[in-house]
Amino acid sequence: MIMKKHLIAAVAALCVFGATDMMAQRPGGPRHGGNRHHSMYRESGVTLSVGYLHSNYKHKEWANEHRSKDQGLNGINVGVTKDFTLIRRSLYFQTGLSYEWQTSNNRYKESLMTVVRERNEHYLDIPLRLKFTIDVMPEIRAFIYAGPTLDFGLSSTLKYRARLSDTDLGSYKYNYFTGKSSGSISDLNVEIPGSAYRAFDVFMGGAIGAEIYDIVEVKLGLDWGLINKNRSKDVADYMVTHRNLFHVGIGIRF
Repeated sequence: MIMKKHLIAAVAALCVFGATDMMAQRPGGPRHGGNRHHSMYRESGVTLSVGYLHSNYKHKEWANEHRSKDQGLNGINVGVTKDFTLIRRSLYFQTGLSYEWQTSNNRYKESLMTVVRERNEHYLDIPLRLKFTIDVMPEIRAFIYAGPTLDFGLSSTLKYRARLSDTDLGSYKYNYFTGKSSGSISDLNVEIPGSAYRAFDVFMGGAIGAEIYDIVEVKLGLDWGLINKNRSKDVADYMVTHRNLFHVGIGIRF
């Protein structure tokens, strides 16, 4: 939670700094004595963005409605999007491609051993959104978008490593997408997932944000997974697992 707060604060600070710097340097901006009421937004633009994301897996058992969730993963996403004009200065279709990396890392003691539990995930996303914009100030345009995102899993692994003083006791690795494991650690009770996960998912979600001087873009949003991630039929018959995302980011428009 502390890491999440620090990352959000850092992204927010970058947003403010970037917007202020761009406004100062842009012809017609405050330092150039230009007309503040003159707006020249691109109707369709390409945006290169980077941001923080937090994901978690939520589980629900069909029989008793029992709900639980895994420890959250934190990471980054980097992507490019393109806006296609549907209605000038108001409605656009947005698509693109983004890469996501998320991780969690925990260290704990079991008996005399020091154990490190590490989770890593890599994804590629293709958004298919409708984006609505409105001018709220001469050089600021607010937007909201919503729609599905196609989510393609590249890798999802869980790894344990154990040491006793300076002695390496081995490691254990599980691949969520293939359901295969490798390695072993003597005298360690490792968490063995009950089901392999589907690599493909479809999200439905949206975001709000602002375009500043048609150069800087800031946004935050949520996405909810629609497909049961459990690939094993035995597990899928009694439990549904969904992956959800929170994200905040900053982008540069071209």
